[in-house]
Amino acid sequence: MKIVLKYKIENDGDLLFAKIDLNNFLKGKKEKEYKNFLSFALMELGTNLLKYGGGGEIWLLEEEGEYLLAALDKGPGIENIEWAVKKGTTSYNNSLGLGLFQISQNSMFDLEIFTSTKKIKGTVVLLVPKTLKKNYCYLIRNYMDIKTGGDFIVKKGKFFLIGDASGHGVAAGKSAEFVKKYFLKNGFSCLLINEFFYKLHMEIKERMLRGGVLSVVEVTKKFLLICGVGNIGIVKKHFEKIEFFSQEEGIVGEVFSSASTYKIIYDKNTVVILHTDGIEKNLLYNILQKTDNIYLIAVASVFFSEVMDDRGILIFKGEKNET
Repeated sequence: MKIVLKYKIENDGDLLFAKIDLNNFLKGKKEKEYKNFLSFALMELGTNLLKYGGGGEIWLLEEEGEYLLAALDKGPGIENIEWAVKKGTTSYNNSLGLGLFQISQNSMFDLEIFTSTKKIKGTVVLLVPKTLKKNYCYLIRNYMDIKTGGDFIVKKGKFFLIGDASGHGVAAGKSAEFVKKYFLKNGFSCLLINEFFYKLHMEIKERMLRGGVLSVVEVTKKFLLICGVGNIGIVKKHFEKIEFFSQEEGIVGEVFSSASTYKIIYDKNTVVILHTDGIEKNLLYNILQKTDNIYLIAVASVFFSEVMDDRGILIFKGEKNET
């Protein structure tokens, strides 16, 4: 999942520009009904930002050719979500008077809300296409015009690699690109994880590239096998219990150690998250207490985190196991 459009909404002029720009972007990409609904939703959500959130941001995200629309603010939060989506509730004197209720009644998108009035103050309202139902997603903060950075996620068959090269900018980006290509072109097995990481470690040193922290995840229908070195955060939520794990210390390419290995059995009640150091642990804990939705967790974590980093996050939602 990636951010393709991002708008700061601080006044009515910003909202009007966002509507026009979104319409131009979607022209020829989606059918009229789809485009018209997103345009309507943008105006209603943007009006809420101005009235209740003191302004905020609207993001258009893309996943497998589908678009998600998010409205994000760091305002006081919503005290009563049931009231906010109730029929007849209006957000603003000059609005269409339909608000969140009408948005929630559409046939194409699910409406999902994260809000907090306490430790984290603010709200994320997310529209997710009903056709987008999967058991994982990933998101790296998209700086739009900035093409370099150290965080990365790449998929190869049943394996995912999440990593963070040391530092920032061009040097970190060069290392990240090398590691991604190395992972994609070489055969892989978690049974030989230490051999893989050691060979990669030597390749990075020989090329005088930046080192980094890494995790490889093998995905099956019943479990995740997570193998890695260094400061990649691992979080598991099963029902209401939230657990945090730590990988072995070290930096592949600099100070190398043996890989940690975790086997996590998961089902439809389980969420497993891997994240780089741009996502704050306490923030993620607070968000997880309120939602199991993978898209909402990803977007809220990236938006609310105060750590200025690339903010890579990879989330798995367990599926019901067949017996």
